[in-house]
Amino acid sequence: MPLIRLSQTVSSRDTVVPFDMTDRGLLLGDGVFDTSLVIDGHIVLRAQHFLRLLKACNVFGFAVKEAELEALADSAVPDGATGALRLTVTRGPGARGVASTGTSKPTLLASFTPQPVNFPAPAVRLGLSSILRNPTSPLSRYKTLSYGDTVMAQRQARQSGYDDALFVTPGGRIACSSVANVLVRFGSRLMTPPLKDGVIAGVMRGWILENAHRGGFEVSENSLSLEDLKHADNVFLTNSLRLMLAVRSIDDVAFDPVLPPALTALIDHLLPDLPGRDAD
Repeated sequence: MPLIRLSQTVSSRDTVVPFDMTDRGLLLGDGVFDTSLVIDGHIVLRAQHFLRLLKACNVFGFAVKEAELEALADSAVPDGATGALRLTVTRGPGARGVASTGTSKPTLLASFTPQPVNFPAPAVRLGLSSILRNPTSPLSRYKTLSYGDTVMAQRQARQSGYDDALFVTPGGRIACSSVANVLVRFGSRLMTPPLKDGVIAGVMRGWILENAHRGGFEVSENSLSLEDLKHADNVFLTNSLRLMLAVRSIDDVAFDPVLPPALTALIDHLLPDLPGRDAD
């Protein structure tokens, strides 16, 4: 059985748990994670979140079973709670050095942070990151613990007065923001960058690709440049906690900062029980 560590955030202080200081997730960023929205004790798009985390574990060689992740998640979420659930899997403790001995059992961690659902959230301003997204790296396509580029890009963006950073590839293709997938509207067409452009397969991104037709949209994966975005009606960010929010501007290029009613209704269809919103 994998080593299980549980940290449950019930207030401003975390429960203190022991942790092996030779864990490769701590020392080398050798781990993956998933963050999901919980409403009234239920994980939104639960099956999709577990499937994505298990796929990442398989890619990086962590022997974890779905039942173990589900049990850990269920133990971390208080009854009826609303907030953010994070599940983390590392390769586990290991000897010094980069090479893995292959003998470690994965470490599993869960944390839950109570917080309200804020949808629709205020529109945001993005600043183009000077750090480029490497589309050839597996780290660009999975949620791993190697988040140095993301931390630095967001820090630089906020120091420059922006809310978030926008990553592009060395070839000038749009990838993502530091914390979200990018969705672009041209009339009734919705486009999002393909995974090959250094994009994480976001759970909300996947749900929109499958369900946008319900709102009358034609949706596709397309490589996009900054020049393409200048002709867009809207630019949006999507992730599991903030769902969907409009982008007000990218550097000095402005966009309509309001979510179209059809897209708001689409999110309502996913989350009919959001406080203050009418169910379908």
